[in-house]
Amino acid sequence: MRLVLACLLCLLTASASAAEFLTLGGVSRHFERDLDLNEVNPGLGYQRDYNDDMAWSVGVFKNSLRRAAFFGTVNYALWKADDSWRAGITAGLSSGYHHSPIVPLAMPFIEWRGRWLAVQSYIIPSVKPYVDGAVVLQFKWRLDQ
Repeated sequence: MRLVLACLLCLLTASASAAEFLTLGGVSRHFERDLDLNEVNPGLGYQRDYNDDMAWSVGVFKNSLRRAAFFGTVNYALWKADDSWRAGITAGLSSGYHHSPIVPLAMPFIEWRGRWLAVQSYIIPSVKPYVDGAVVLQFKWRLDQ
């Protein structure tokens, strides 16, 4: 338990110049159009860069099933064009979906970061019967400027 707390403390206090964001949920477009899924997904969360390649985030949003979904993720940027564009993999856990209280996540992302605003897009794969796939846009407000 002490090791877990020490690791969390290291993550929280990593680089003093790390970018920090307030995540504001977003919108989604599902691959299966006939399922009457929610595609407006307001939420609230926090994201912090651990280093130039990695960021972690936690939060809650109204998911496609119209339920509160809590999440914890890590983004790993495999490609960066400059300080504005990056793409990579997101992995983590989320709640509030079919047939399981917690579902693992693994999905590609692309992100644009401006001075105050960032937009991140994910492609969520369909994993039946647990998750219905979609393309998601998430909006983030930068806190450290």
